[in-house]
Amino acid sequence: MKRLFKRFNNLEEVVLVVLFPIMVVTIFVATMIRYLSTLSLVWAEELARYCMVWIGFLGASLGIQKNAHIGVEAFVSKLPERYKPHLSTFRTSVIILFNVLILIFSLQIIWSQIQTEQVSPALRIPMGIAYGAIPVGMGLMTYRGLQRFKQDRSPSASK
Repeated sequence: MKRLFKRFNNLEEVVLVVLFPIMVVTIFVATMIRYLSTLSLVWAEELARYCMVWIGFLGASLGIQKNAHIGVEAFVSKLPERYKPHLSTFRTSVIILFNVLILIFSLQIIWSQIQTEQVSPALRIPMGIAYGAIPVGMGLMTYRGLQRFKQDRSPSASK
């Protein structure tokens, strides 16, 4: 079971390593084709945009896992030591609540798109795939937030 969780912990990194080159190569090829001829890859911009959206949401999840999100360190550093763990717990709780709310609302939007069978203009893929980055990212951020919450509450974190 621990092996499964360890593999899952690297999920964002693996997907990001795949999506980023796809985005870069797609834009590079589309630009070269447009520059060297009168042709245009109408789907390239859309593919790159959807890759960037997925990269953004998965990257945010990775940021929570690595505790790399921007914080107000100037404010936190002025607080007495006894309040810092409570502030960290509060911050993590707000992040988890926000992510759960966005997850719920994004699933409602995707369900509506599935029912109306919306597809993207150029790629003709279901819009649920493009918008799927939101609930997947928010779900992963919630999971990472719960991990962070557990770490903040552990006895070793207060030392």
